[in-house]
Amino acid sequence: MYIEALILGIIVGLVRRGKISRLAYAQFNFKPLIYISALLYLSIIIMNLGLFDYNSKLYTGFLISSYILIGIFLLTNINKKFIFIPLIGLCTNLITFVANSFKFPLSSEAVAKIYGSEMLELLHTGKMIFFIPAENSNLKFLGNIFSVGNFFILSIGDILVALGVILIVQNIMSDKYIKNRNKITFSKNIFR
Repeated sequence: MYIEALILGIIVGLVRRGKISRLAYAQFNFKPLIYISALLYLSIIIMNLGLFDYNSKLYTGFLISSYILIGIFLLTNINKKFIFIPLIGLCTNLITFVANSFKFPLSSEAVAKIYGSEMLELLHTGKMIFFIPAENSNLKFLGNIFSVGNFFILSIGDILVALGVILIVQNIMSDKYIKNRNKITFSKNIFR
């Protein structure tokens, strides 16, 4: 979903007459934290594919580490325009995750609509290890309760993070004060 937000941010930036090349010149503090967090999140995806023992605490550790690293990155760059929006979304997701014993609330209606009755039964019997029914959870209004077509189930935090990514990307692309590789000029007196 965040890749779609990135692409949508680029499209909005182009519509606003922005330039993609400005994304390369954006200055952020602690950029390696995003790369490490992406690797941790990729590890989580591999674990979800069934290539890892779910009884391990490694999944929870990777997920919380990923959230912490992204949170540190966002906090160190809080002076950038719109960066507070994904920070709020990240905090709502993390609070929901911790309040429900490291499980995400998932809407039963959305699961039935998108994944079918088999997945709904697994959710209600507790066999979906990292999810619980939103109806029986704490802070259920912050859980994954919104379905987007037949593709995604989103939380308020996910929506805020995606909105923040769109706004940040289009803002960087349309910022005329960011250097542009095509407009390097020299002083008239430099070669005298």
